[in-house]
Amino acid sequence: MSAFLDFQKTYGKSYSDAEFPKRLQIFNDNLERVNKLNAEHILIGGEAVHGVTQFMDLTPQEFKAMYLTYVPRNETVDRPLLELDGPLAAVVDWRTKGAITPVKDQGQFCSCWAFSATEAIESYFFLKTGKLATLSPQQITSCDKVDGGCNGGWPYRAYEYVRGAGGMELESDYPYTSGSGSTGVCKFDASKVVAGTKLNSYTSIQRSESQLQAALNNGPASVCVAADAFQTYRGGILMSCPGQIDHCVQAVGYDSTNNYWIVRNSWATTWGEQGYIRIAMGKDLCQIAQDATFPTW
Repeated sequence: MSAFLDFQKTYGKSYSDAEFPKRLQIFNDNLERVNKLNAEHILIGGEAVHGVTQFMDLTPQEFKAMYLTYVPRNETVDRPLLELDGPLAAVVDWRTKGAITPVKDQGQFCSCWAFSATEAIESYFFLKTGKLATLSPQQITSCDKVDGGCNGGWPYRAYEYVRGAGGMELESDYPYTSGSGSTGVCKFDASKVVAGTKLNSYTSIQRSESQLQAALNNGPASVCVAADAFQTYRGGILMSCPGQIDHCVQAVGYDSTNNYWIVRNSWATTWGEQGYIRIAMGKDLCQIAQDATFPTW
């Protein structure tokens, strides 16, 4: 009971009298699952990476319904990434190069696709102009009518929307309001578009870790992954990641010496390693190399 009360205090959770015993039981069930997952992780040479997160009062089914609703596109048309000349860097971390905005919080329901695309646009806008601008995922969530807002969408279509809209507003001008699951009415103001954010197109990265690694030498990328294991991730290098692709995030680098990808999530800094997760390289864990894109100007 004390662990559950600590959880409530840490994450600001409250329940009705009727709901309390149900959430307590789910929390205890998840604690048992955490212990099992950590034991399995250690057996394959990893460390204890699972623990209490803000999602411990949700069943795996509830967690998936609220946060993991991305469906990969059926189209097979890719724009292949050209092979890079010369050796790849042993370590790439675009956070240290000023190309990554602060970690965002998408709230409940699946606007992850809009956040992933927004973050990729922010990073490539920085690489193009030297300016880091925090752009508005709400604009894409509410105004991209081809996609489904809080019911899901695709980063590549988000790029296409931004190209057609003529660019993106700052988040400060168009704040995020869809955290509770409401797509909202489009309030895009073309007069507030940040100069230079209109895209030309996008590139789909060939489906291999070597090509993702090559891409990350040029800049961060939007990646869509299997994120079942994310519910209880606390920190460390994730070495087991089952499931199907259902969530979009941003790959911001890698460390080939210590063998992991560096991935930014959009569940606030209270999750994972200050909002990030490290995923082991070499086995396409979480299917990290299967649905990766970046915008082009």
